[in-house]
Amino acid sequence: MAKLTVRTFKMSSGERMAVLVEGPQGLPVIPVAPYALLLRARGYTLKTMQQALSAVALGLDVFADLRISLVDRVARRRFLSSDELVVLADRCRVSVPELGSRMVDPRYASTRFLTCIDYIKWVAEPVIARISDARQHDAANAALVQFEKRARSLAPKADSHPTNDDGSPKERLGMTPEQRELFLRVIQPGDLGNPYSSKLQVRNYAMLMLLFDLGPRAGELLGLKCADINFGAYPAEITIHRRHDDPDDNRQNPATTKTNARILLLNDELRDLLDDWITRHRSDRKQFKAARKHPYIFVNYKGEALTDRGLRTIISTLTHRYPELAPIKAHILRHDWNDRWNEATENSTNHAEDLRDQKAAMGWSDKSTMPLRYGKRSIRNSTNRKILRMQSMGRSARTKGGG
Repeated sequence: MAKLTVRTFKMSSGERMAVLVEGPQGLPVIPVAPYALLLRARGYTLKTMQQALSAVALGLDVFADLRISLVDRVARRRFLSSDELVVLADRCRVSVPELGSRMVDPRYASTRFLTCIDYIKWVAEPVIARISDARQHDAANAALVQFEKRARSLAPKADSHPTNDDGSPKERLGMTPEQRELFLRVIQPGDLGNPYSSKLQVRNYAMLMLLFDLGPRAGELLGLKCADINFGAYPAEITIHRRHDDPDDNRQNPATTKTNARILLLNDELRDLLDDWITRHRSDRKQFKAARKHPYIFVNYKGEALTDRGLRTIISTLTHRYPELAPIKAHILRHDWNDRWNEATENSTNHAEDLRDQKAAMGWSDKSTMPLRYGKRSIRNSTNRKILRMQSMGRSARTKGGG
């Protein structure tokens, strides 16, 4: 089977599409093209479409290796056996099968697998619809329902915990107090330990402090435009918009926002920092020539809109200079924000209101369970402080009883 890859293209409207192609000439895989349109109709972001089609490509490779014709299987109401589903699940857990056995994140493995099952259902539905005999039609639908139940029971578990080489759990945690102190010191412009060039220190400081103070996702940060900050309000306001298929965004991987739009307030220090970056540095055409061509706040050394790769490079430069800050990433700062929120509200008497406000600040829905995934370090610390207090209370009670 020819190698399958995912390619993207931009339409005149600014909308971006992903398509599965095969072979050196990059010809579209015609049977999968309508499925890509379905993903678009579901409102998937470009990145999510790319991941979904990549999962379909993985599934098609597995089906080719096992010599499975999905249409033939559907017509015979056989679908995939449990053994075949296990093979698919195992392949979904591996990053690049032909290059080794590096395991992917369990949630990603689960998403891959369930996308393949969704694709199989999509292939099956029109085949079943063409069955004219009512009894056979119902039997085929029942077989599809049973297949989906069997598949979900064999799917990689999204809540399983990846481990490090030493067997310890691999978790995303916010920074320790020592890491936080070092981070806040060395990113300041002019600090002797600042790892960045003098030309970019103000930009990096503004960007990293915005990530630290407000906890946006990387895509939200990269999608911010100068007009999104209202410096005339007091306190100043910054709006995080949902701008899928933004015609202004010419980056290969456009900035996307997965969470809800929201307006967040800036304290005087962060407002002044962003104002200084935008009005005194970003607007300097000698330094950032291309910045006048687009509206985005954060730019690369040429003035072009900063990319996700550029943001990763900025943070990796910091961890290369200070390995003790590893594994800090843009998303770790979002976890750290939630740690600090939990610490600030630990003694609050209105936990329901605090939880509501936390979800609003992060752009999560009212029903979201994300607060349990974020701020794990603070939750762990709070839990252990309570355990120690319980132990002390127990010892005190035994001492009084023994006296």
